[in-house]
Amino acid sequence: MEGKSFLNKLFMVSANHPKAFEQFRSHAEIIVERHRQNIEGGKNVIHPYSMFSLYWNSFMIVLNFAHMVCSTIRLCFILETSKGPILHTMDSILLGLHALCLLDVTVRFNMGYKSDERNIVVNRRRIICHYLRGWFFIDFLSCLPMAYILLHTKLHTYRYLLFGHLLPILRVARLPTVVLNLKPFLMTFSSSYIWHRTIRHVLLFVISIHWINCIMYILPAIGYYWTGKMPKQYTLFLNSTNGDLSDFSCGILHGNIYIVSCVDPSMLKVSTAEEFVVYSLIVFYGAMFMVYTLVFLLKIYMTYYNSSTRFHGLMSQMEAFMQHKQLPAQLKKRLREFYTYRYQEKYYKEDDTLNCLSDQLRHEIILHTCFKLVNRLPILEGLPASVVGAVLGCLKPEVYLPNDLVMRAGDTGDCMYFIANGTVAVYSLKGAEICHLEDGDHFGEVALLMTDSKRVATVVSVEITQLYRLDASDFRQIVKKNGVLYDRLQQLASRRMHETVLVDDEFRRQRQKRAEMDSSAETLLS
Repeated sequence: MEGKSFLNKLFMVSANHPKAFEQFRSHAEIIVERHRQNIEGGKNVIHPYSMFSLYWNSFMIVLNFAHMVCSTIRLCFILETSKGPILHTMDSILLGLHALCLLDVTVRFNMGYKSDERNIVVNRRRIICHYLRGWFFIDFLSCLPMAYILLHTKLHTYRYLLFGHLLPILRVARLPTVVLNLKPFLMTFSSSYIWHRTIRHVLLFVISIHWINCIMYILPAIGYYWTGKMPKQYTLFLNSTNGDLSDFSCGILHGNIYIVSCVDPSMLKVSTAEEFVVYSLIVFYGAMFMVYTLVFLLKIYMTYYNSSTRFHGLMSQMEAFMQHKQLPAQLKKRLREFYTYRYQEKYYKEDDTLNCLSDQLRHEIILHTCFKLVNRLPILEGLPASVVGAVLGCLKPEVYLPNDLVMRAGDTGDCMYFIANGTVAVYSLKGAEICHLEDGDHFGEVALLMTDSKRVATVVSVEITQLYRLDASDFRQIVKKNGVLYDRLQQLASRRMHETVLVDDEFRRQRQKRAEMDSSAETLLS
């Protein structure tokens, strides 16, 4: 009973299936789908988005691939020209593959499918009718061990054997299904589009090499089964081996050479019309596959380097703009530094990206972005997460280049700043340098706390500096409503005002002393 219950659970639609939420948008929809599956299909119907479906389809990727390779090898390369047709090890391997493929036919009669209307069909009668009208005959005929039976009972002729070996070749039609089932299998390991497409292309490349080898020698193989004799004048390979194709490794080696050299038909030496037709098909297929590969590589390149390409396009536009405006060399250099620092050679539209997100996601991104800044700010230490989040949610990033004026003493203050990274120099109203502020420091809050809102210091960036601006409206809304934060800023503002006054007084005394000394020197000279 426990084993049956476990199987029934595997047959049900699962939220763990990689593509489940492409069809169902919530867990509630999945639960409703489970009830519908029980009512319409019963407990033994396999949902296409169940874990059993994922496991079985992944297993069938390997099985179908092995079946395609082994069946074509058996037809084209394993020919017993001296002893006549006999059982080969490959026949035993194919017999096991046939048995597993026959089991797959049974599974398909019980597995739901996705209709053209994007609805999931789990009704057993509709599943059976759909499979009978679709893949059933190809699946069933390709897994009939006709050749094995004929060879085992020795009730065979060459032409019947040809028919028996051709039946498994029908499995090649399942290649699109293999490619389709490859995506959910790969999604369990990685969500990377580039990896998915690369692995799919490698799979197609391997099967293409194998098929080119088979196509190269399929005509003499068919001629052997049809006439009972091996054609002699067909390719240098047949001449060198006296028509014995049982050593198919040589054929694979030749096929690898031909798939590379097929771009130049003159390199292919032909002696019969049949060879010319076959090699022409190989050349055409090889050329088309190389074109497909080139397009694939270009697409992968554009996908992977899209942001870098757009950045260089933006820089080209900026260069044209600077050239048109005839900007001086120093200003051009500063603009290049700004764009390089701002985008780090990967262009993206931050506003468009953030605007489509929910408030919660946007808040989490900002919190993560400013994580180091939060840890460096003593004024935010010990405050509730809601207050810290509210402050961070109102911050706006700004970038200043070296020697850029951030704010001027005497101007009306409409914001305060937090330093994410970089260094700024602070000067008093009279021009005396007070200090340097670095990562995690803040400034500009004094003007927001004063009644006249006048700046008491001038701030200039020393290096490229990333700042976060908090506007006065947000400051009043958040900071003044939180007593602890307001008191901390008041104490800090008072201390900075006191330091500024002391520096100004010292600067004034030194300037007066210097003026008196200059006056005394002039008096002595006169």
